[in-house]
Amino acid sequence: MKYLGIDYGSKKVGFAQSDDEGRMAYPLMISPNDNSLMKDTLEIVRAMKITTVVIGESVDQKGKPNEIAKEARKFGMQLENAVDVKVVFEKEWYSTVEARKQPGKEGNHEVDDQAAAIVLQRYLDKVNGPSIADDEVLPEDDEEETTTESW
Repeated sequence: MKYLGIDYGSKKVGFAQSDDEGRMAYPLMISPNDNSLMKDTLEIVRAMKITTVVIGESVDQKGKPNEIAKEARKFGMQLENAVDVKVVFEKEWYSTVEARKQPGKEGNHEVDDQAAAIVLQRYLDKVNGPSIADDEVLPEDDEEETTTESW
């Protein structure tokens, strides 16, 4: 399954894509939030054969959707009606701030694609469950436990 992540902002929109297995998220591009946004997004969805779009749902410190979240929801509904794709919303706090703290991006204001990748990765981690590394069990020692004398 191929996923598209969106960090929807009033001026700019960040895009991220998943790998073909839907496990890892990667920054894709930043687009202005203007009249061509829907058309451009539809082109991406079709060209990349996206099955699910994950839109960051910006919330305030009380966990309530803020004004930009309402616009993002409207955009998500329009997208879902325009093309055969599932749209889901992932609550997000400070993904842009987190993106600016990544190595090489400190203080950079052009991180909307990185923020979209953070939102998408959080969603993918939920959908995919624990990673293989988390499931690995260390081999048990077959030797009998021996006691050591204290020094």
